[in-house]
Amino acid sequence: MSALSLELATPEHLSPHDLVTYFRCPFEMEVEHLRRLAPGTTPSPRTPADVVPLRYSPLAPPPGVHAPIIDGRLDVFSHDTLVYEDTEEEGLPILFPPEQVRPDPRLHAHGLTLVDRELGLNGRPDFVMLRASGALVPIEYKATHPFHGLHETHGRAFDVIQLFAECRLLEASTGTRPKTGILLYGDQAGDGAHEGWVEIPYGDAGDAWVRHALLQVREDAVRAPVPAERNCARCSVHRDGLCRFAEGRYLGP
Repeated sequence: MSALSLELATPEHLSPHDLVTYFRCPFEMEVEHLRRLAPGTTPSPRTPADVVPLRYSPLAPPPGVHAPIIDGRLDVFSHDTLVYEDTEEEGLPILFPPEQVRPDPRLHAHGLTLVDRELGLNGRPDFVMLRASGALVPIEYKATHPFHGLHETHGRAFDVIQLFAECRLLEASTGTRPKTGILLYGDQAGDGAHEGWVEIPYGDAGDAWVRHALLQVREDAVRAPVPAERNCARCSVHRDGLCRFAEGRYLGP
């Protein structure tokens, strides 16, 4: 097989973070992706200089974003076990006592990174819990207030996208599809006084959304910007002077 054929046969490597960023602004994702592939270089994005900016995300939101928040601490029982933790992620809470920590070797075949070779996706959940029922549940922790501040720059849709991608990675690593994933919120500024969690169903609809999202990102030959205050305010690409579209951003609601 020629080098060109091999390149065409290999899908563009993507991560849960790439999907989240694309949902917010495809141009931001394009530049961040290039910077990660070649650190220290000036990225040359595929986005044409005369591209027409978009007003809203080109990617449909995932299902499950309106699931209710359950107030209080996450229910962890004596027969549940922690089978994976991203030990390199700072600021994660302690959810399990040592006697309930039993790493699953299937989730450590590539160190801390979970890999889906079929879809060209890899990443790291914060935790994976094994319920007494045998169900594997990915847990994504967010150090934000669960009832306030879920605005557009860091909203529920972004969290669900990340969780869905992690559900898919868990299925690829174990051969078993998670039925649900958990978004765990803990307000660090309030010393954990405002905790809450959301259980998001993941099934055929979630899997189909991830597959469609990955396909859409890879087939997007433009990756147009979505310049709006809700996006540009926290965009590292804009902050580093790599986006000329932010100056003309939409300042409406």
